[in-house]
Amino acid sequence: MSTLSPGRFEVDVVFDELAARRGGPKIDPAKQRESIRRRLIMCGAGLAAAFAILGLRTTQLALDTPPPVYKPEIVAADQGPARLLDREGRALALTVKGFGLAIDGKEVWDPAEAAAGIARIFPHVDPIKLSLKLEAKQRVVIDRVISEKQREQVLALGLPGVTFPEEDIRAYPQGRLFSHVVGYQIPGRGGVTGLEAAVSSQELTGLQKTTLHIAAQAILLGELARAQEQFGAKAAWGVLMDARDGSVVAMVSLPDFDPNVPGASPAAARRNRTVSDTYEMGSAFKAVTIALAMEQGLVDLDTPVDVTSPLQVGDWAIEDYSEKGNVLTVEEILAYSSNIGTAQLALLMGKDGFTDALDRFGLRERMSTTLPESRSPLLPQQWGPAELATVSYGHGIAVSPLQLTAAFAALVNGGRRVTPRFLASDPVDGERLLSPEVSLAMRKALRTSVTKGTGGKAEAPGFYVIGKTATADKPGVGGYDDNGPLVSSFIGAFPGYDPQYVLLVSLDEPQGTPETYGFATAGWTAAPAFKRTVERLAPVLGIFPARDDVAADGFLTVLEGAGQEPTPQGGGSASEGEAR
Repeated sequence: MSTLSPGRFEVDVVFDELAARRGGPKIDPAKQRESIRRRLIMCGAGLAAAFAILGLRTTQLALDTPPPVYKPEIVAADQGPARLLDREGRALALTVKGFGLAIDGKEVWDPAEAAAGIARIFPHVDPIKLSLKLEAKQRVVIDRVISEKQREQVLALGLPGVTFPEEDIRAYPQGRLFSHVVGYQIPGRGGVTGLEAAVSSQELTGLQKTTLHIAAQAILLGELARAQEQFGAKAAWGVLMDARDGSVVAMVSLPDFDPNVPGASPAAARRNRTVSDTYEMGSAFKAVTIALAMEQGLVDLDTPVDVTSPLQVGDWAIEDYSEKGNVLTVEEILAYSSNIGTAQLALLMGKDGFTDALDRFGLRERMSTTLPESRSPLLPQQWGPAELATVSYGHGIAVSPLQLTAAFAALVNGGRRVTPRFLASDPVDGERLLSPEVSLAMRKALRTSVTKGTGGKAEAPGFYVIGKTATADKPGVGGYDDNGPLVSSFIGAFPGYDPQYVLLVSLDEPQGTPETYGFATAGWTAAPAFKRTVERLAPVLGIFPARDDVAADGFLTVLEGAGQEPTPQGGGSASEGEAR
């Protein structure tokens, strides 16, 4: 290495040696030092500017009001939409303070990077589309509602321009449990289905107690889901109603959906089959026909009816599912589910007598109820003898499951009309439709239907179930197919000697199993589900088994109608009977 000369720095020698090795001219140290000095000044100025900007932003954030810590909190009950509660005061629908996510493209440094980060947290976001919007300096709302976890993930990205706008969020703490009956809201439109639509249309606010019961709803949902899976049914539905005042305690329609994210489920799952759909409910209608004939004084339970051979009505030959003898009493017609016998009763009443009675029960008009989805029944275009005969056993007339449940309640509660109630503020009906004596006779006949007839598998020991199987062929192109799909139902009441609750259980297109010997009819499918549901519901509703003598006294007592105080509950046993 060269020896240092006086006045020369070591760096100068290094520059000379580097130049010599490269074969170039010697480097002028003075010029080199001036170049370095200029570069250092430029870097220092750049760093100073960067720190100045950062300091300014830090000061701005320090002076601004700090962002709130977002925790969902219930909005006061007298603000905004009504809070819906079950009958015991537990929340079904309420408004909470929450937060969403927005990002302002004017403040974003790298649109592509920001869009990619957001898309990793929110899979529904298209990163390319979001990047283009941010490049165009647009403010983009990512979601109206995000979770606290999602908010933390977004904050961890460290993105500029991100805000969490506060929102009033309609929340459904029970999730899917009450999806159809409670319904849901759409921002800016209010309630669109179920009770949410009802309270929106009535502009109700504050606390609104419903007639619904969380535990009862959970039991009914669980048993319907079990039966639907067991028999491979396309759908299932059920209604639990107070027989005395029409209060709907539970209502289930499967498949269901989560009202917190209704758009995540198909439209078919959001349809409430108990109210918005109509079905030919089959043999359950026989109970109505028999009650109407008795109310008009044409027959009583002991009246014999000849069912020897098929009944020819015009071009129709009406037959029974299975033969039970040459002559049946009216009580046996119901127990053995005779189409021939029931049709004769309708023909005995005649067109005016039968249709006027249906009108009194409200079965030829749209049902009055709080829920907006209620539909009008489907009726024959004309009422000739064939129509009278087939409607008498539930074919050719289609009503909603809720409408049938309300009609059945009047049969067994002492003869008074009930209008389905969903809010505690809904009025109670009570118009008399049947005499108490006819209602008592119907309870006896419906008990026989369980103990000796088609409903044996619905028996819940200790509760003296009364009720009726209903297996309806679903009409298709070209009419009915005896081997086609079915709707299998059981509608009944418990405790039978003093009916407090009416329960409907239905399966849409159930399939037979080896355990049912291939049968998909109501006695094999819906009836066992009814039994299990009653056994689980009764204790929750405060109903317990009672002695045989208590039940026997009840079946001899004339009820004066809806609204009476309940009496101790009872029990019993039954034979299986047939399965139609």
